[in-house]
Amino acid sequence: MDVVLNITAPIFLLILVGFVAARYGFIPLNALAGLSRFVLYLALPSLIFVKLSAMDFWQVFHPDYILVYALGGLGTFLVTMLLGWKLIKADLVTAGVFGVGATMSNSAFIGFPVLLQFFDEPMTQAFVMALMVENLILLPVCLIFIETMLGQQRQLQGANSKSLGWVVIKRITTNPLLIALTAGMCFSILSLPVPEFAQRGLSLLADGAAPTALVVIGGSLVGVSIRGHLSAIALVAVAKLILFPVLVMLLLMLTPEMNQALKVSVLVFAAMPMFSTYPIVCGEYGQRSFCASTLLVTTVLSFLTLSILLRFLATS
Repeated sequence: MDVVLNITAPIFLLILVGFVAARYGFIPLNALAGLSRFVLYLALPSLIFVKLSAMDFWQVFHPDYILVYALGGLGTFLVTMLLGWKLIKADLVTAGVFGVGATMSNSAFIGFPVLLQFFDEPMTQAFVMALMVENLILLPVCLIFIETMLGQQRQLQGANSKSLGWVVIKRITTNPLLIALTAGMCFSILSLPVPEFAQRGLSLLADGAAPTALVVIGGSLVGVSIRGHLSAIALVAVAKLILFPVLVMLLLMLTPEMNQALKVSVLVFAAMPMFSTYPIVCGEYGQRSFCASTLLVTTVLSFLTLSILLRFLATS
């Protein structure tokens, strides 16, 4: 158990530090947006590019890993959306928002730091493939569903709806993590050298990714209250922290030949709480308060669920 706590405790300690620092004004709340942009636009893209560009792409790319993570995520989205629609009686747009929360993991801000603690060497290839699945498959599918349902609602109301294709393309092409991933893939596939000064500078930026990200997560939880929609919050939290990893675990039974480290990695990413920009992405659909409350509950509960999962993985 001490080993597990040594993995999870530093992660959630930094989240707590971020919460306390923001709560008592050591970090102004209006500074969190700037820190978040530092992580999303500079530190994490630098980390992805530096690690991926130095790898042999074909050693990074594992179709079985990508298939397991994608099918687990899509299955989670479908089940959560249907339960939200049928049991909670939400409209399909709102049910789609539930599905996004259950499907999109916080791989960058929490998942990768956990892997850094769990493995002696960082599983960067697993992180890169998780980002590929999330940004090229899961998020587009979720947005296509929500925007389609929203477009139908607006048509019934006689209002003009945004172009679905444009909305999805814009979100994908402006994603800094995906841009870094694409650039790193190009350098890797073409065996292009990165100048030494650029490599060192980007590495310095990359070193700040994990701790800053965790502090931002903690600070972002200040002022969030849990009110109303308790059944919906419970649905999304259970789907994200239990259903998703269970589906991935079942799918892994069909791929016994997959490397054990990759199996652990895909389970860890599936078990993460939802991505920290959940209230921002889905706030456009009138669910910002619900998303912020769900993010708070799921992030807090993930300390327990991740500890249990890592304990299981450490002894298996």
